[in-house]
Amino acid sequence: GLEPVSVAVNQGKAWVVNHLSDSVSIVDLNLSPKVVEKTLLVGDEPRDIVFANNKAFVSTAHRGQHRTHDDLRNVPGAGDPQLHTSGVGRADVWVFDGDVDKTSLGGKPIKIISMFGDTLRSLAVSPDEKKVYAAVLNSGNQTTAVHEAVMCYGFEDDVYGVYPCQVLDEITSPNGLVQGYL
Repeated sequence: GLEPVSVAVNQGKAWVVNHLSDSVSIVDLNLSPKVVEKTLLVGDEPRDIVFANNKAFVSTAHRGQHRTHDDLRNVPGAGDPQLHTSGVGRADVWVFDGDVDKTSLGGKPIKIISMFGDTLRSLAVSPDEKKVYAAVLNSGNQTTAVHEAVMCYGFEDDVYGVYPCQVLDEITSPNGLVQGYL
């Protein structure tokens, strides 16, 4: 696969996530030389993989040529990504059985779970393997975490100049910027 970005080991096999190939290569680590025994086709730009309860979870974007393939016709979550429909999540987690067969290219997921947000980056599993957590790069809700070091006292310069607003790059508050442009 092209541009491998993540790997997880399950039952003596390395599952390698290929970002540009939109695939997961399953490598048998017990063979010498090592051999790719199966390639799973997944959603667009996969980024991470974890295992929980003998299931593989692969984070992808909610688009791509594979989600509409005829072989996925009866898979929950597969089909039209509705790219121009509001309220539809833009991130997917593809779930596969950890014991995939070796016979066919592509593989068939158990289900595809859509999530609100865009660009899932990483996945984590709870110690009891009952929960899989997904981190989203762009949540889509227009929120931002801001460190207090870049916040001004009262959010801007006070009228007396006692607490001048200087953020990390030493640019003054919006009031100072507006006055500088007038």
